[in-house]
Order: sequence, then structure tokens, then C-alpha cells
Amino acid sequence: MKIFEYEMKIILAKSYVFAMTVITLLYAWFLLSSETILGVSDTAPFSGWSFGKYLGDTTLLSMLAAFFLMANVYSKKQKKVEILTDVTGFSVKRRMLIKSIIIGGYFLLLNLLLLVLGCVFLRVYFGKASFSIYFVEYLLIEIPCLFVILGVGNCLGRVNQVLVYVFMVVILVLAFVMPELSIDTNGANYYREMSAALETVNGGETPFVLKSSYLLSRGVYLIIGVVAWMISMNHTDKKRMVSDVVNN
Repeated sequence: MKIFEYEMKIILAKSYVFAMTVITLLYAWFLLSSETILGVSDTAPFSGWSFGKYLGDTTLLSMLAAFFLMANVYSKKQKKVEILTDVTGFSVKRRMLIKSIIIGGYFLLLNLLLLVLGCVFLRVYFGKASFSIYFVEYLLIEIPCLFVILGVGNCLGRVNQVLVYVFMVVILVLAFVMPELSIDTNGANYYREMSAALETVNGGETPFVLKSSYLLSRGVYLIIGVVAWMISMNHTDKKRMVSDVVNN
């Protein structure tokens, strides 16, 4: 418990974490009061399309914040601390799990707050909020992103902290280059592109559907994250075994 509290302080008790959280919330409010309130591709503001786009866009920012925290975990300063804690005999894997739980928990809670903010906004302004649909969208967007953060973030961070920042650039590229492919990690482009396509076909009301291609893309990101997580954990075990051999 003391180790968990210590890591919480080291990772989250920082002024820049507070700043990133406030910026994300302000960005969410900006989206709600500008894009979402008008509806995506002429859909209703409270439709699954508009809310999915809102969640996806805010998740992009919260993902970058979480990756930034992950990069800091693998900074030179933290690696020096890790060497000292290795002497105490505290499991490297357990320490990695604790740090991942803290960063992952921050990511999920921040996005849950964004979900609630969006629901309250729509309820106040329109008297409607399809929480069940929004929560499904939350799970489809956030869970794959969570494992990408923890899996890919830990894998790259163990090699070099800079690689985490490089991957952050990759995420931005996927989000803004060729959005029609809907391969963005945060899943926002699907809601804009698909709703626009259906509007063109139907001409009027745009039914909310989640195509198998979108579900497949979310599944692919989930698998990538889980595999990367398993690799990082396996690497941690090998590192511990080598350390034990050297010490003995």
C-alpha cells in the first residue's frame, strides 16, 4: 500500500497533471458547445453519431496525456529510482503493474468524467441523453485505447523514452491524415465519416449503426495493446531473472 501511495504521488501529484486535466475538460466543453451542439453531419446533438465523435475527439487528448505520463515513468530520473528500489527486492513486475494501474486508472476516470460531462450537457440543453448508447461507445473507444497505452507505452518506454513521444506523433498522424480511412486510434473519424455517408444516401434521418468494420478496427487495436502488454510483462520477467542471476 505504501508503494502504491508513493507511486501515486510520483506520477499524479504534479502540477502538469492538473494542467492536462483542466485543458482536457476545457477542450471537452469547447467541443460540446460548438461542434456537438450543432450535431455531426446534421445529426441530432444527442445522437450516437455526435456523442461518439465527441468522445473520440476528447479521448485523443486524454490518450496523449496518458502517454506523457508513461514517458515520464521511463525518464532517466525514474530509472535511477528503479535501480534503488531493485535493491529492496520489490518485484519489478509488481511495480510495473502498480504504475500501469495508476496511469490506466487516471485515463479511464478522466474519460468517465468526460462522459458524464457530455451527458449532463445534453440533458440540460436538450432534455435527452441516451446513456446506454453513450456507455457502449465509451467502452468501445476507451478499452482498446487503454491497452494500447499500457501495452505499447510500456514496450516502447523500456527501450527508450523518446519512442513513446514518437508514438504520440503516430497517433496524431492517424487521427488527422486520411480520416476517411477511419484508422485513428481514438475512433472519432468513423462517426463523422459514416454519418456523413449515410446522410448522403438517406437524405434525411441518419440511423445510428456500428458497422462490423468499425468493431473490427476496435478489436485490432485491443489485440495490439494486449499483445504489447504481454510482451512487456514477459520482458519484465526476463529482466528480473537476469538480475537475480547476476546478484547470486
